[in-house]
Amino acid sequence: MELRVLKYYLVVAQEGNITNAATRLHIGQPTLSRQLKELEQELGQKLFVRQAHGIRLTEAGQNLRLSAKEMVAISDKIEQDFALMATNPLGDIYIGGIDGYLGEGAKLMRIGLERNLGATVHYTSCCSSDALTMLDRGLIDFAIVSQIVRIDHYEAIRFAKKGQWIALMRADNPLATKERLVVEDLAQEPLVMYDQALKTPYEYNSLAQWFGDSFPRLNIVATSNLTAALISLAQEGIGTLLTWESIATISTHDMAIIPLCPELAARGALVWHKDRPLSPAATRYLSLLKELLDTGVIP
Repeated sequence: MELRVLKYYLVVAQEGNITNAATRLHIGQPTLSRQLKELEQELGQKLFVRQAHGIRLTEAGQNLRLSAKEMVAISDKIEQDFALMATNPLGDIYIGGIDGYLGEGAKLMRIGLERNLGATVHYTSCCSSDALTMLDRGLIDFAIVSQIVRIDHYEAIRFAKKGQWIALMRADNPLATKERLVVEDLAQEPLVMYDQALKTPYEYNSLAQWFGDSFPRLNIVATSNLTAALISLAQEGIGTLLTWESIATISTHDMAIIPLCPELAARGALVWHKDRPLSPAATRYLSLLKELLDTGVIP
């Protein structure tokens, strides 16, 4: 299976039309169709169904699309890393994680930049489980997470400050007059929530545990993994957003920020893989952080 053909397949899946994909790839349609047919034969699965105005991916085709995206992303990162060696032998630093602890993570990033590590920091916003998956697959060097599911696989620097969950709602919401919100207040309230709140298994899901038996019956009207999108939905009055206090202070004019009761808070962590070697830049960055921890510069 050639990586080039997988890249072709991703373009076809994105376009939903072989003719349009061939035009975008600057190859002939017969050539592209033949390579897709050979890919199906190699995998022993039908990947798409032809329709009047394009194609529809089968279940096998959808699965291949997800796997191919990961393979291409890993390939692209390898190419980028080696290309950087010509101008920056140390390479860059890749971090992914949840926005709720980005303030703490940004402090650690600033330390690296101030010490002139000579590396650019690339940050990807995602939920904890996705960040750990990216870490396992070598797409990032470090993950910023709210909990570590498989502690034996990772090492971590835990943040001193806890991330606290709050409810963000319009000031004209009747609940906005309360000093604190309990489960009964939110059980029937229209909610907008992070995708991760629905994806994370219950035993590792602090928000689900806070709601208890009410969690499966919540009135969730919208979800997203983008903080800005969720804040916009809350500002429009579509629903109350459950998020971190550090996030709620961003662009929240005419909004109410109400703590939860009992308090829901957790310490985040900067995590790296025990068994995966780091790039020279990431290695230097980690050594610096450990040195600063030992000397008390980082609390």
